[in-house]
Amino acid sequence: MATSKRIRIWRIILWAAMGAAIGALSGRWVIALSIGVVFAFARYIGELSRPKPKSTSLPSLDPKMAEHYAASGLSDEEIKLFRKTMADLAEQIRTIEALTKEVPKLRALTLNTDLVDLLHAYFEALVQAPQRLTDAGTFVYQQVPNLLDLMQKYAQITHHEVKTADTYETLDKAFSTMTSMAGKIKSDYQAFIKDDLDDLDSDVRLAKKHLDPDKVHETE
Repeated sequence: MATSKRIRIWRIILWAAMGAAIGALSGRWVIALSIGVVFAFARYIGELSRPKPKSTSLPSLDPKMAEHYAASGLSDEEIKLFRKTMADLAEQIRTIEALTKEVPKLRALTLNTDLVDLLHAYFEALVQAPQRLTDAGTFVYQQVPNLLDLMQKYAQITHHEVKTADTYETLDKAFSTMTSMAGKIKSDYQAFIKDDLDDLDSDVRLAKKHLDPDKVHETE
């Protein structure tokens, strides 16, 4: 906070000096002083109207989630890294979702590929298995950021008032690439949760044996 105040005062003084220097050209110190005061006041108003920087601190960790992370084998530093990584990922997914609502073709893309639901599902699966962050590294550090970048550029070009044949060709290629990326994310997600599906299948088989052992043996 102290640093912010020093910078603000320094800027105000600088603007006051600039105003006084301009006023001094008139050869009258009263005018120089008046212009200096006006400049200083204008800078002060500008400083007050500056938006506050976004807080980079994470919200308090829910006790249940803290217990979940600890049970998953994460250290305190690993928990901090995981939470920061997931916060960034969540923001990227929210931006992607907003773009799919804004651009009709991107909306069609997500309807055809279940892209947004897929991103949320992968995110939740990773939250449930934080110790597997490295296994989802491609999704977290490459696929989502690259998809977001491509969507943002696609949306920007889509909004151009004048489009040439080359423009439409580029948009078609980008759309095809994003569709392929969605397919790759889906296959990677299925691979990521395969162990969970296998565990569920084993539990179902075990439950069936307890319900009707004879019938299970007949079908095996």
